[in-house]
Amino acid sequence: MIINNKEISTRIRLGFMMFTLVCLALIVFSLIYSWSSNHMFEIAMAVFLLLAMVFFFLKKYCYIFYNNEGSKIILRYMTLQPLSHGNYSIEIAKNNFVKYEVKPAVFGLRQQLILYVRTPQGVARFKPVSLSSLTQKEKNDLIESLNSML
Repeated sequence: MIINNKEISTRIRLGFMMFTLVCLALIVFSLIYSWSSNHMFEIAMAVFLLLAMVFFFLKKYCYIFYNNEGSKIILRYMTLQPLSHGNYSIEIAKNNFVKYEVKPAVFGLRQQLILYVRTPQGVARFKPVSLSSLTQKEKNDLIESLNSML
């Protein structure tokens, strides 16, 4: 099974950038053309933009590519947050896969996938991967796929 949310990830990233640019443009035009005398519109827009950014950072959207065809489980992900770079990859041989957990995080705003693998030193835990950008069907397919390998 292959899960690839490239299209949704692109929409999320582009949507966030456009939202930010529109809010900043409204603030600049409001300051240039003096839409409000006491700058309440600019303050409200700045607070609204700040809250939207905090929400976006708490959701921690990721581009996710999952493939379990073959002898390995491959999970590649990249965070969609601005100023955070890095492509991460988890590759686990199917016979070394121990278990997984899907846990809610940050007041239930996002779900995180944690994979466990058998190593010579014992069981190792991988860094949590946010599943916020996956649709419910993709989440269910991912969980069903991981259950079939236990």
